[in-house]
Amino acid sequence: MSGIDKIIGQIEEDTRAVCEGIIAKAESKAALITAEADRQAAYIKSSSEEKLAASVLDIKKRGDSAAELEERKTLLYTKQGIISDMLAIGIDRVKNLPADEYFALILRMVAKYSLPQDGVIRFGKKDADRLNAGFINEVNAVSKGKLVMSDACADIDAGFILIYGGIEENCSFDAIFAGEDEVLKDKAGKLLFQKG
Repeated sequence: MSGIDKIIGQIEEDTRAVCEGIIAKAESKAALITAEADRQAAYIKSSSEEKLAASVLDIKKRGDSAAELEERKTLLYTKQGIISDMLAIGIDRVKNLPADEYFALILRMVAKYSLPQDGVIRFGKKDADRLNAGFINEVNAVSKGKLVMSDACADIDAGFILIYGGIEENCSFDAIFAGEDEVLKDKAGKLLFQKG
């Protein structure tokens, strides 16, 4: 072997050693990078699974909450329907009381709703047809002011209209029930649905 061959052999050997060192360093760095990537992938996977589980739990809670709200709304609407039906039955019963009870109720209403001044009382056709001739005397016995019976009939089913000057006070059962709607519904709800 000549001197040049020795030099070339030495250069090849040194180059191979340097290349092996570079490759070893690269492999070591690649192993570190791969390990870090695996660690990050595991963290991301774990985090994603936790987020997915949290999302699933949140969606389930929202679904349960929506179902509970819908159930409460349905129950409320059902109760409101029952209460409305009960009030309709109540007003119908009042309108169809026997005549003596019905007109006793009318007199109590006159005592409550009349004003301390002269006025007119007007009944619906159904009531006007069944009034006795002396009923106006009974009305005036309980009224806070003198009332005269109107010859015209009011466009109401049951009850009466009080007229003072140009102002009318609608004392029909429908108007009174409508005016007391919320109070009546509250009372009916407590009677029908109270717990205990």
